[in-house]
Amino acid sequence: MSKPTKRSKKYIDSTVQAALVRRIIIHWIVFLIVVSIVGFCMQFFSDPFKPLSQHVSELWWNNGFILIVIVLLMPVFVFDAIKLSHRFAGPIHRLKTTIQGLARGDAFEPVTFRGADYWRSLAEDFNAMIRRISSSESERPA
Repeated sequence: MSKPTKRSKKYIDSTVQAALVRRIIIHWIVFLIVVSIVGFCMQFFSDPFKPLSQHVSELWWNNGFILIVIVLLMPVFVFDAIKLSHRFAGPIHRLKTTIQGLARGDAFEPVTFRGADYWRSLAEDFNAMIRRISSSESERPA
């Protein structure tokens, strides 16, 4: 039985994980735009007779620090999403490589996932399925 080890790769399934990162970045940008528009509208309607430049200046001085912090937090959230995606992309990658090995005729080694990975029961079900197929093939008369 292969023993789970610590993952060292940043991307296990680059297609899935890159799509997740792109989606998070898009949501983050949309969030920033919406918050900026709402903030500007609130600033503008508090006194619509002020010059536009004064509204923009006040908006920046009142909320600029928050916007900077939000922008600086984006890489932290993206990194965390990549780490989280390891918990579901890693097990599927492990199953995929095991299936490819079985298709090549490699000897079956039971699949195990890391402790924090999702779908641990999937590995147990997969192992049970392979054992059942192997036992039914060995029982078949030659």
